[in-house]
Amino acid sequence: MTLSEIQEKIIKNPPVDFGDIFGKAFELFKMVWLQGFLLLLLGILIQYGLSLIMYIPALGMEFMVDEQSLDGDFNVMAIVLGVLFFVLYLAVLIAVTTFNFGLQAAFYRIVRVRDRNKQTEQGVNFGMFLKKEHIKKLFVLSMAQMGITIVALMLCVIPIFYVFVPLQFAIIIFAFNPDLTINDIYTAAFKLGNAKWGVTFGLVFVLGLLAVIIGLIACFIGVYFTLSIVYLPAYLIYKEVVGFYEDDEAIAQIGR
Repeated sequence: MTLSEIQEKIIKNPPVDFGDIFGKAFELFKMVWLQGFLLLLLGILIQYGLSLIMYIPALGMEFMVDEQSLDGDFNVMAIVLGVLFFVLYLAVLIAVTTFNFGLQAAFYRIVRVRDRNKQTEQGVNFGMFLKKEHIKKLFVLSMAQMGITIVALMLCVIPIFYVFVPLQFAIIIFAFNPDLTINDIYTAAFKLGNAKWGVTFGLVFVLGLLAVIIGLIACFIGVYFTLSIVYLPAYLIYKEVVGFYEDDEAIAQIGR
């Protein structure tokens, strides 16, 4: 879809019922809970795997700096290693954000496949957006997500609750419209987020709270199996408001 097509559908602002989306989220979760668990597991593995890189400065300080060099007030080696640690920290943070963005976008494509009552679809997997043709845009989108989040946190934290919804829609819009420009993706995401902020945030909060409670009851580790339900309200609202090309094609076929 083009930006104008997406905006036109958002402007129509079809009503979204809280209870209806709530029920559909549970039904859809039954079909994608395993994929949701894999999403969280892959995110954790990538985060911890890349975080190991940050031990390099510590190892360097242990093997390259002796006790005598640490006695001085000004230690060039310590400063160099400190700068290296900061650079590596930023690099790891950027890499983790990029991978997580790509994994979440792929998860939504997988959810769409299962929502259409299909087991699999060629080319749809967790690594589909971590390829050469998408990685540059994925990187820029991730930087935009980080930048918006940091600015929101600097503005007394409260704005983070507002931008949370549009940022989630940005991932979905990219997932189903990867050819859109960065500006178009965020323009559409904030327009949809503004139109459906209340119902989206409310659903995520309630479902997230239930997921945590149920997960904790299930010996704590159950949280990893239940928490992915919080990704589904935004998908279902996007489906209700914007829709998908295959739905439009099916309607066109019926009209013939």
